[in-house]
Amino acid sequence: VVLDGIFWIARTGVPLSDLHEHFGKWASIYRQFRRWKLSGFWELLLEAFKESGRGNPSLQIIDSTIIRAHQCSAGAKRGTPRQGLGRSKGSFTAKIHLRINALGVPIAVALRGGEASGPKGYMPVMDADGPATKVLLADEGYDADFIRADMGRRAGAAMIPTKRNRLIQLPVDLAIYALRNMVERCFNKLKYAWRLATRYDVTADSSLGFIHIISIRLWIRQFVNAS
Repeated sequence: VVLDGIFWIARTGVPLSDLHEHFGKWASIYRQFRRWKLSGFWELLLEAFKESGRGNPSLQIIDSTIIRAHQCSAGAKRGTPRQGLGRSKGSFTAKIHLRINALGVPIAVALRGGEASGPKGYMPVMDADGPATKVLLADEGYDADFIRADMGRRAGAAMIPTKRNRLIQLPVDLAIYALRNMVERCFNKLKYAWRLATRYDVTADSSLGFIHIISIRLWIRQFVNAS
């Protein structure tokens, strides 16, 4: 019942205090959610799924997306920048940086302020635990020397289109690069959960917790559909 209540909050995006009485007291559900998050329970579940080896884990894709932050997400004691919130184009926003595998399910997630560019979230998602990356797909926004050098150190290949201002234009295998749309599909599936489409949580921990929960549900579907 506790898990059902947490999933219901993530899917509907309603305030915790409006949790349906069928799931029990909202304060108890929230306390358990925070305990699991702070203990690393959600990350542990994701780690177990990642180690299953399903799909082609060596082919991975990274990207980022902006989510609007509701006014109730402001007011953190140590300031909003430390809680993965910022301003972009005049709006109060957060940015989800995501790394997925060839199945289109999350491997690593990072949360930054909305003004942070995609390359700034590269190292957090690439340094997270997960299968080794042999081929990395990303759009031209990730065409940076340090990213290509880092992939070389990881003994992998960066399948990233070069920007027009580069003197040397590097080729890209278009057949493989076409798979990059899977990360866009993953973002769309994540944002079916209204708690992710708009950020309501004050702390980055809670916001990441809900992202992990929906990511786990996407992983579960892979096993259910295969059975």
